[in-house]
Amino acid sequence: MLLAAFATVLMLLGPVPPVQAAGPVPEHHVFAVLRDYFPSSAVSIKQGERIRFVDTDPTAGPGHSFTETVPEGVTPRFDSDIVPPYTFKDVANVETLPPGQYSFNCKIHNVLKGQLTVG
Repeated sequence: MLLAAFATVLMLLGPVPPVQAAGPVPEHHVFAVLRDYFPSSAVSIKQGERIRFVDTDPTAGPGHSFTETVPEGVTPRFDSDIVPPYTFKDVANVETLPPGQYSFNCKIHNVLKGQLTVG
């Protein structure tokens, strides 16, 4: 009975358009797991690759960020902005970085730090 009702609803709605991707999936995922721990504190990518920052920390409060460590008043070259728990964001501008090493941290929790290597 329930299956027949569901089939009827689907027929009334008509064909479902195909889902289109928003763009290529980033090659690397970086996770925040606990308030004081980035399991990926050493991240290496090739020039032009992107990073998706995933916050799986249920204790994070407002969330975490993957942001270039820069002096106060200087705009970071890459930044995920704040990523709420159980969500993700692509890190803006990582794919434009020249080869080199870059420090990163969480804007909210300064103990979350790491090193990004672009090769």
